[in-house]
Amino acid sequence: MSDLPFAERHAMQRQRLMQRLPAALAVVLICSAVVILVIAPLFAVLYRAVFDADTPGASLTSRYFAEVLSKRIYWDALVNTLAVSGGAALLATLLGVSFAWIFERTDTWMRGVLQWISQLPIFIPPFVGAVAWALLAAPRSGIMNRMLAAVGIPGVLDVYSRWGMLIVIGLYLAPYVMMIVAAALRSMDPGLEEAAQVCGLTPLQTMRRITVPLLAPAILSGAVLSFTIAIGLFGTPVVLGWSRQILMLTSRIWIGSQEVPPNYGVMAVLSIYLLGLSTLTIWLQRVLIGKRVYTTISGKGFRPRLVELGGWRWATVILATLYVVSTIIAPIAILVAAALSRYTWSGSYSLANAIGYLQSDDVWFTLQNSVVISVISASVATLAGIVIAWIVVRTRLPGKGVLEYVILLPISMPGIAFGVGMLLFWINAPIPVYGTTLIIVFAFVGRFTAYAVRSVSASLIQVHPELEESARVCGYGPLRTFTHITLPLIRASIVAAWLLLFSFFMTELSMVVILYTAADRTFSVLAFEAWNVGDFSRLASYSLLQMAVGIVFMAILKTCFRSWNSPRSMQPVTPN
Repeated sequence: MSDLPFAERHAMQRQRLMQRLPAALAVVLICSAVVILVIAPLFAVLYRAVFDADTPGASLTSRYFAEVLSKRIYWDALVNTLAVSGGAALLATLLGVSFAWIFERTDTWMRGVLQWISQLPIFIPPFVGAVAWALLAAPRSGIMNRMLAAVGIPGVLDVYSRWGMLIVIGLYLAPYVMMIVAAALRSMDPGLEEAAQVCGLTPLQTMRRITVPLLAPAILSGAVLSFTIAIGLFGTPVVLGWSRQILMLTSRIWIGSQEVPPNYGVMAVLSIYLLGLSTLTIWLQRVLIGKRVYTTISGKGFRPRLVELGGWRWATVILATLYVVSTIIAPIAILVAAALSRYTWSGSYSLANAIGYLQSDDVWFTLQNSVVISVISASVATLAGIVIAWIVVRTRLPGKGVLEYVILLPISMPGIAFGVGMLLFWINAPIPVYGTTLIIVFAFVGRFTAYAVRSVSASLIQVHPELEESARVCGYGPLRTFTHITLPLIRASIVAAWLLLFSFFMTELSMVVILYTAADRTFSVLAFEAWNVGDFSRLASYSLLQMAVGIVFMAILKTCFRSWNSPRSMQPVTPN
């Protein structure tokens, strides 16, 4: 190259620089966004907890911690959070592990159909499930208690209690554990189980001594995920705990935001509580797993031999059916009945009642607002996820591991704690973001981009770099190589990530309830406001519409998977 004329060398260097410039700009932009949308909110929470912003100079103070530690209401909230969330995670783990084993290792009738249906509660917002169970098992007005009272057994069920909250939350978290453990079961060589049975162990003993210990990492992952989600829930604890003042940390954070002026210092301290609980749980998971070896997958192919349950197949079918009824069929049926009623259990039912609740301009304005916010947030988060996944998987950029860790950090954070951090960071910022739709978009992108990174990275790893190297040999730059070669090969995961994020954003409540204003209210907040005034018939109509949106997009997700994964003819690519 040194023998070339100076002008030609300069032109080649300039061309190479221009080819690399888009990638360099993308790296700078994404790193700046991560600092603003992820790191800054976390530091804002820590700063506001130890600095008194109400005094000149923002002096260091411990009064917010002292206030939280000295008042019984906050200790009660912590105890309620630990008891309800811990119990819900335990119930979800027991149900999830049981269903995973039933569907993957036994000859239960219709296990494929039941497994698919049992995953549907993931797409039902927890707030909607709590509303449905409030209508089903309220002490006086619940339809189940009314039916029991008719046969002489009054007031048996009480969903407005710690046990009621625990059970409802646990029921709707069980599918998360089930999917994690089921995936581990499908990957595990059943030869160890078969060898144990040859040695004389019964199927139950084999499951207890062989299967469960080998599945410990998956079981602990599911339990930790369930606990982390449970401590960050806002809608379910408020709906089921407000009447008896059984308040959790998320409820106290929301109460602090409603004070005049808002008690931001206490909100920050309570958010640190939630962050500490999730961090402690993840650390405990790593300690329990330790350095033990759980390798059971080898290069040898295998097919699991199903456990023949005989007459016990009836029991497993009944158990799975009861779960489907309690989490899907009964709640939806009760919401339909409430939506058709002029007021709760009026005895007068008409489709016009439900339609009337949905004809308000406010309803469709709010729904349109939710769709716009969700589309923009999902698009930005997916685009950011693509860039970050490409940096982590395809580059040798120093610090890319730190970038991946930081962007994945919000997954383990309760949503309301992240929302508080976003509020505290932007409320005094010189740029007018607080009080606008933009702060909700920023919160969504900052917390949920990690899901897009996980989805895209998994597909990007499967694409061999030699395809991109061949394109560069033909004269393609990094950006053109990605758009013409890599992007078509990973588009299925991109579409899946976008639809998943859209579904999350349409039903998110815990962050939005801290950040919204009247002009950028989302549909989840509209449903929450209907509950706040006690209009359960209107709330049921809103919940059904919200649930329908989630189911529609789940169907789109399945359709896109089939479409993108169908075989296509490959056409040669030539440089232009």
